[in-house]
Amino acid sequence: MLSDPIALVGFYSQRLVALSVVISILASYAALDLAGRVTAARGHARALWLMGGALAMGIGIWSMHYIGMLAFSLPIPVFYNWPTVVLSLFAAIFASAVALYVVSREHMGAWRAMGGCVPMGAGIAAMHYIGMDAMRLAATCHFDIPLVGLSIVLAIVISFVALWLAFLARVERRGGGWRKIVSAVVMGAAIPVMHYTGMAAASFVPSSEVPNLLHAVNVSLLGITGIILVTLLVLGLAVLASLFDRRYSAQKDFSRSIVESLPGIFYLINEHGQLVRWNENFRVQSGYSAEELSHMSVLDLFKEPDKTLIAERMEEVFSKGEAVADASFVAKDQTESAYLFSGKRLMFDDKPCLVGLGLDITDRKRAEAELVKAKVEAEAANQAKSDFLANMSHEIRTPMNGIIGMTDLVLETEVTAEQSEYLHMVKGSADALLILINDILDLSKMEAGKLELDYMSFDLRKSLIEVTKILAIKAQQKGMEFIFDVSPEVPVNVVGDPARLRQVLVNLIGNAIKFTETGEIEVRIRTETQGPEGIIILFSVRDTGIGIPADKQDKIFNAFSQADSSTTRKYGGTGLGLSIVGQLVSLMGGKLWVESGLGGGSTFCFTVQFSPGVPPDISELLDVSLLAGVPILIIDDNATNRRILEKSVIHWKMLPIVVEDATAALQVLLQRQLSNAQLPLVLTDAHMPGIDGFGLIERIRQNPSFANVRIIILTSGGLRGDAARCQKLGVAAYLSKPFDRLELGEVLRHVLASDPLSLGTKSLVTRHTIQEQLQSLSFLVAEDNAVNQRVIARLLEKRGHSVVLAQNGREAVQTLKRQHFDIVLMDVQMPEMDGFEATKLIREEEKDSGTHLPIIALTAHAMQDDKDRCLACGMDGYVTKPVKLGELFSIIENVIPGFARRSDSKVPSATS
Repeated sequence: MLSDPIALVGFYSQRLVALSVVISILASYAALDLAGRVTAARGHARALWLMGGALAMGIGIWSMHYIGMLAFSLPIPVFYNWPTVVLSLFAAIFASAVALYVVSREHMGAWRAMGGCVPMGAGIAAMHYIGMDAMRLAATCHFDIPLVGLSIVLAIVISFVALWLAFLARVERRGGGWRKIVSAVVMGAAIPVMHYTGMAAASFVPSSEVPNLLHAVNVSLLGITGIILVTLLVLGLAVLASLFDRRYSAQKDFSRSIVESLPGIFYLINEHGQLVRWNENFRVQSGYSAEELSHMSVLDLFKEPDKTLIAERMEEVFSKGEAVADASFVAKDQTESAYLFSGKRLMFDDKPCLVGLGLDITDRKRAEAELVKAKVEAEAANQAKSDFLANMSHEIRTPMNGIIGMTDLVLETEVTAEQSEYLHMVKGSADALLILINDILDLSKMEAGKLELDYMSFDLRKSLIEVTKILAIKAQQKGMEFIFDVSPEVPVNVVGDPARLRQVLVNLIGNAIKFTETGEIEVRIRTETQGPEGIIILFSVRDTGIGIPADKQDKIFNAFSQADSSTTRKYGGTGLGLSIVGQLVSLMGGKLWVESGLGGGSTFCFTVQFSPGVPPDISELLDVSLLAGVPILIIDDNATNRRILEKSVIHWKMLPIVVEDATAALQVLLQRQLSNAQLPLVLTDAHMPGIDGFGLIERIRQNPSFANVRIIILTSGGLRGDAARCQKLGVAAYLSKPFDRLELGEVLRHVLASDPLSLGTKSLVTRHTIQEQLQSLSFLVAEDNAVNQRVIARLLEKRGHSVVLAQNGREAVQTLKRQHFDIVLMDVQMPEMDGFEATKLIREEEKDSGTHLPIIALTAHAMQDDKDRCLACGMDGYVTKPVKLGELFSIIENVIPGFARRSDSKVPSATS
């Protein structure tokens, strides 16, 4: 105060001064906290925080000022004009509003800080001096102009510092609370400096003039307490509100950051399809402003038919809870992008809404289109390759049919030994070429994914005999023993692809014969698992050949590969066989593997899954009751054959005695004779070292005591004159290897049922005497190639069938109107009218008559599509050229029930 001797002397209450500083610090902290909320807020919320913050901060600063004035006491009563006091409060609020507005800007520069600190400092100074003007007392107030100026400068400087501190402390930082507290203390201590400097600039001189007490109030201790409590309450509420808003905003910012970081477009839609929320990706991709999006329906962003699709999916979300849609998103500039949209239903502001996410799949769609295009091009290339192979197959098979067929016909005529040798070479070369063509076609089909199985019900045991019978001859020609063993539990009829099974077995057995010089080949068939839904059968082909090293066993199943190059040079072959076999086995639901060692032979094993076939008629089942308890002597020099024969007869409850040579057999017969237990049956192999089977039979017949012994001889290869020799020696039955166990059982049953004393007069029992007699059929053959006509006609006629030829499909249709036939062999590719059109005409005419004439395609086309086309147009079967009678008659057996075919292999007859 001025040291004027007439001035009133006043004093300060230290407690109120300290309280004013504390309130200043609290107000500063609240100001810093509120600055952060104003900065973080947007739109209307920003204005609300600015007004509320200015009010709270202004009340705090004003309270500090007013309590600081009340801390000053004079020896005379002091009253306060309350309207003027309120005006000073508004000045404080104004200064606070300026401060919060300035510090909430995105950037703070020196000029902006200076521009803000002047009105803020002026507002604080105005608050102070307006507040002093509200004083009503019996004295005159005098001001020290320099100190007043200093106080105003201090107000501006303090405001500048306060703005910088508030700007720096407004950003929320982890661990940054101490910075805000220090800033609040600095600001809170600085603001009272200006106040008390202004107070020091004033002096009060007693006056006789009575003060104007209109609207004047005297502030009591209770009033001071009220001001303090209200101020603390307002500041506390402001800080609490800021704290709650900060936490809410943190959660909101976290949710927003998640939404903004999503890889696609996020959206929230109400029940009416209006957009409620979206992320920045959505706005950018749409090209619309936020204002435009807020008034749009989501359907405005789609074109038909996608608009209808999206509307349906939205209804599905609100009714079922979620949905997915693939549609084109249309931007403001009409560009379209493919999106995959997914949406779920949820409650937002107590109303059902759809929240969803859209992922841009434009690149995926483009890639899919390119894949489709590449697939179409690949399929076209495959089709072109298939068409080329089919045409080449047709062009090659047609002349080969003539070569192979004519060679077979010539071999059935009287030729010299030299001519027969040459013809067999021709046939062998043609067969090898045909196998190569088939392998290449199969490989092509597999690469194109067009190799399919042709499932049918067939006699598995009969098919196995047909396959092994021909191959056994090749093994026997090399001097090897061929062993065929089918386990009794293997079913007779199954559903599968007999042609592909035959192909696998021919390849594996053919390899075994090719890579084996001495020893034996054994083919074993066992049931691995059997159930109502299917049967898994295990096939194994064992040889005693060169074997395969362990490190080469995986390689042999690759296309064009064999164990090594030397094998290729020595044994030949393309290396395609096992690769094709492996894929065929896989198609048939099985697996293929090999067990081998170098020099120790090889065993190729594979499994095939079959479905249960039609059970055989009871009349077809072997009645072995006659065999039970019957003793039998088995003689064979091969241990494997002895084991198989012994197990077979034991299965029929017979009583076997097994020996390995003729000498041991004669000793057993003599011992049984001496014990009055003569053996009724003898089963002997024909080819044995030392005394062979025929030599053993001669010695048996030389002993009258053995007259009642029935003898069955087994041979690996029949020779001309064997049958006559058997009848002369009184042999009851003659059976060539390989044979099925059921076939052996049937022979044993027939032999036991015959009279032993009439063996020399009755015909010899063979596999053919226990089969049905051949049914003679009338064939119509539609074929335009003269060579093929000749071949097919002669092959059929030599087996007792009648044949009529037609040059094309039209002639075949006309011939059928004049004459009845049992079956038609129809070529596919013919002039005037092809086989497809002819078959369709025949089937149309049959609709009126109600009959059905079996038609079998006879064609050089060997692709799966060709077969499907033949069957689709009404044909009953399909046989490729060159014609193999075994395959042809197998198809006929499926087409004509009850037709039993004669074996193609030559067997000794009773008159040979």
